[in-house]
Amino acid sequence: MRERSPSGYAELHAWSNFSFLRAAAHPEELAQRAAAIGLHALALTDRDGLYGSVRHCSAARAAGVQGIVGTELSLDEGGSVVLLARTRAGYANLCHAISTAQLRGSKGAARLRWEDLEGHAGDLIALSGWPPPEDAQARAERLRALFGDCAYLELQHHLRPDDATRVRRTVALARRLRMPCVATNGVRYAVREDRQLCDVLTCVREKTTLAAAGTRLEANAEAYLKDAAAMRRLFAPYPEAIAATLEIAQACTFSLDRLEGQFPSFSVPAGFESTQIYLRHLVFEGARVRYGSPLPRDVERQIDYELGIIAKFDLAGYFLVVWDIVQAAHRLDVLCQGRGSAANSAVCYCLGITAVDPIRNGLLFERFLSEERAEVPDIDIDFAHQDRERVIQYAYERYGRAHAAMVAEVITYRTRSAIRDVGKALGLSLPQVDAIAKEYDVRESLKTGAAPGGDTPRPSILRLLGEICKRIEKYPRHLGIHSGGMLLTRDPLIEVAPVEWATMAQRSVVQWDKDDLADLGLVKIDLLGLGMLSLLRDAFAMYNRMHPEQPLELRTLPPEDAQTYEMLCRADSVGVFQVESRAQMSMLPRLRPRCFYDLVMQVAIIRPGPIQGEMVHPFLRRRNGQEPVTYPHPKLQPVLERTLGVPLFQEQGMRLAIVAAGFTPGQADQLRRAMGNKRSRERMEELYPKLIEGMACNGIEREAAERLYQMLQGFADYGFPESHAASFALLVYASAYLKRHHPAVFTAALLNAQPMGFYSVSTIVNDAKRHRIAVRPPRVNASGWWSCAVDDGTVQLGYQLVRDVGERRRERIETALAQGRPFADLVDFARRTRLPRAALESLASVGAFEPWYRDRRRALWEVAALVEREERGELGRLMDVEEGVAPLAPPSAPEETALDFWGLGLTTRRHPISYVRGLLQRRGVSSAAALARLHDGVRARVGGLVITRQRPGTAKGFVFLTLEDETGTVNVVLKPKIYERFRRAARQAQALVVDGVLQNEQGVIHVVAATLTPLELEDLTRGTRSHDFY
Repeated sequence: MRERSPSGYAELHAWSNFSFLRAAAHPEELAQRAAAIGLHALALTDRDGLYGSVRHCSAARAAGVQGIVGTELSLDEGGSVVLLARTRAGYANLCHAISTAQLRGSKGAARLRWEDLEGHAGDLIALSGWPPPEDAQARAERLRALFGDCAYLELQHHLRPDDATRVRRTVALARRLRMPCVATNGVRYAVREDRQLCDVLTCVREKTTLAAAGTRLEANAEAYLKDAAAMRRLFAPYPEAIAATLEIAQACTFSLDRLEGQFPSFSVPAGFESTQIYLRHLVFEGARVRYGSPLPRDVERQIDYELGIIAKFDLAGYFLVVWDIVQAAHRLDVLCQGRGSAANSAVCYCLGITAVDPIRNGLLFERFLSEERAEVPDIDIDFAHQDRERVIQYAYERYGRAHAAMVAEVITYRTRSAIRDVGKALGLSLPQVDAIAKEYDVRESLKTGAAPGGDTPRPSILRLLGEICKRIEKYPRHLGIHSGGMLLTRDPLIEVAPVEWATMAQRSVVQWDKDDLADLGLVKIDLLGLGMLSLLRDAFAMYNRMHPEQPLELRTLPPEDAQTYEMLCRADSVGVFQVESRAQMSMLPRLRPRCFYDLVMQVAIIRPGPIQGEMVHPFLRRRNGQEPVTYPHPKLQPVLERTLGVPLFQEQGMRLAIVAAGFTPGQADQLRRAMGNKRSRERMEELYPKLIEGMACNGIEREAAERLYQMLQGFADYGFPESHAASFALLVYASAYLKRHHPAVFTAALLNAQPMGFYSVSTIVNDAKRHRIAVRPPRVNASGWWSCAVDDGTVQLGYQLVRDVGERRRERIETALAQGRPFADLVDFARRTRLPRAALESLASVGAFEPWYRDRRRALWEVAALVEREERGELGRLMDVEEGVAPLAPPSAPEETALDFWGLGLTTRRHPISYVRGLLQRRGVSSAAALARLHDGVRARVGGLVITRQRPGTAKGFVFLTLEDETGTVNVVLKPKIYERFRRAARQAQALVVDGVLQNEQGVIHVVAATLTPLELEDLTRGTRSHDFY
């Protein structure tokens, strides 16, 4: 780091890539560069927000540079003003200014008015911005009136022809008004070489190309982070402007470090003196419901212990707020369930926040909260995703919009999005850009993968495309909204964190993501949407309407049902929560779950950690009696007995430290955090002496202690929370039970919950048909908006599945259906639903009007005639006129299938592959069902629709396809070399014929591919889409 001199310089006007397509440097890069060139301080002043400020301040502290918090705000009258926070009070005013400007404008269009700063200018430093406006004097006088001695006129000199003149005029104005000047460089990138990258991002923002951008690009490469010497040379005639940078930096004492103490207070009912007393009352009330009265001693002891920890950290209000939201969900009839580490808490269980009994399941509370960890724990709650918005709006109403907002998610560039944006900026055509982007999956990185290729663009353009895409990978592109995180604050939120509108209506969002909030000590509550809970809610309601005499609920499902487990052992799990993926289906016949804890292990074992830790195969061998169950040390048998001596869960790592090394539960939690930290191995090494010493004191010899330490160190890479697995296992069992015993209800609810899971609606319907469920296509006077079970063996598809009908038309259809009388004919249907022509044509295409017309072609003809009459204004007059029937040939069976796929994305008729079965048989292609009769290791040829493509990060380059024909599904394994050889067919073909070798082990069948050949189905499957690369 270069030594800083008294005659140094502080850069007070710099944008990072969090100015969203306006600048080309991460906040961390700017801080590190500032340290490298010896700057005294660096202010990050991203446009209209503090998006990158938390990262900037953290990086500046690490680099030994003063980080100043600021922003450049867009003015309603045009131009901008730069505001810097001097103190905590100034920071509150800064947040107020940003939030006011953002909430006045639309998404991405903040507009600040001068009057917004009246009464909120204290402890802020204002720079006039650059270039100076035409009314520079009026702007300067307004600035001085608001900010007094803290108002500065800004000078920038980028060596453009008119910069020197502008600087002279601004200095002259400052001297006339007796206002100070300050020099800045309007930084947009860290080093001069990044000018081209910044230009490309500008083109993306402006939706133009480098060739056409003209004056929208910077004239030169001077907007880089300059050292003190360079700035002194530029402003040699005005040394006071350089000195002012250090004066301002000295005045800005605020550091964006911690903003704790902001969780809202909770008002308790009369008769309770404190939140702690009220919480205790609710917990013991819930405990008596959960465990009966009198309470078992171990339950009462655990509850008292947990309440003591909660009281110590003054967290009763936090638990009450979460409880209140859960209670509101129950009142709103929204199915919900807590998960994650909260399931380790008996308090959460007794409050009804979680559904897993942590005492009976032997879960460690310290995994959730401990004395050694002085921070607010995470409580994640899943809600039925179709109802979650009602709960979010309750939180807004209950705690006030002034104190509540959603947490942001920073949407960053990945390979495909970078290729699309950068390619267009470089002048490639849309077909060229699409062709290149399709060669990569959503997780593939140009930093480790092949460079872009293509036939049309010049090699030099492709090289430049690859270089720039690598640079902007993980650059922020725009601000999104977190899946469910909500920030609640005690003080008005707009004084704690900057707020803006989200794209979604009625949603406001803070400008920071969950990691930023955690760094600042601000507490969020995760109100997450889970499709499976929507499915279960819908399924229970549907079943209870059909069978009111024996209603079903989540908590009343018969436990440990043998038929449900038998179904799972067959890997018959399409649509079942967490166990429907190819990898889980391969595991089910091997693990053969027979009880609830088996499901807990099933959920946990197909995770990156256990796979990378090579724990899967030892566990299965022991489970199947192929390997003896052994333990690293006899003392650890109670800890590892349930998992057959193989550690799978983080909690086991904690208990191992408690039992073997004498750690307290809190110390074991510190160990668990080390295991989960990005620098876990380094932190584990810090704990090494304490672990070894503790094991020695516990009678464990040094050699055995070293082996246990090595196990824990490896565990750092793969531990999975048992509490999380147990919470999900409840939903695995519930969904599997419904699939086994009430398949029609399950199928209808699964269709209604889409999109979710691994499979398309076509695969879901085909699976139902293989389970002898009759699936009826949409029909007027039979369908409702949602699909439903007509009886225990029949599903009626709803209007919601039909193309061009969509959510926007839902209200019209439901209003028409609510009139309680059937539609008389097409005219009556069109008049009452007021659907547009495209929707009517889609309904005709899928046969929805077949009660009135003998075939779809006739229905389409009638829709066209009806629309034409309506457009002529003759609908009413001709409503009862009977017209002649044109001679139209009905569509063939393959044509009807094609229309089904186009209009529904599925067919209730013949599977498309059945139309080419004769051809496939002549080519020696086996059906999916026939594979079970073949021996392991034989050559096999299979064919079908590609319904899923997966390329897991843990699979070392292997790719997995699932093919479907009229008899079932086939899993196909592509080794890395085969994938690269047949990359285009593997990625893009709708249907394939695969030659390879059959693997048949314990009833798990795969085909290891040797060659792939696209299977042409003409237009049969137009409209289908596979689910790719989850």
